[in-house]
Amino acid sequence: MSFPQAPEHDEPPPRCGPASNRPRGQWQGGSGPGVASIMCAVLVMPSMMVTIVPTMFVALFTRPDTGSNGKEWMANFVFLSLPALLGLLSIIFGLFALRRSPRGSNGWSTGLAGLVVVPLEAVIIFLPAIQRGQFDVFY
Repeated sequence: MSFPQAPEHDEPPPRCGPASNRPRGQWQGGSGPGVASIMCAVLVMPSMMVTIVPTMFVALFTRPDTGSNGKEWMANFVFLSLPALLGLLSIIFGLFALRRSPRGSNGWSTGLAGLVVVPLEAVIIFLPAIQRGQFDVFY
């Protein structure tokens, strides 16, 4: 029992859509890494809202009433841990998308957008501390 639509054993499957115009063997890059880059970049700000509650508990339990005990950095670490991870992932995915996608493609454009959004968010996050001359977010 054979089906006339099915390809033969050694025959490649038929192509349909815009990808069928490309020569065989040419890399057909998707926009997956670029989309991952822009999504990680977009999730940086909401992740700060997620980490604010644990940061408050860490600040409550590690800061002394008077003076300094050397553990003030822990609240900053908890607050910026998830946003920094998402920003780093966005940069990695963006560089991967720029490297693997042809220039001007959707993957290349979204990878570049992810690489542009992350530094802009970093400037927005740290601008008040930089203007005050302090690099501690909670003072």
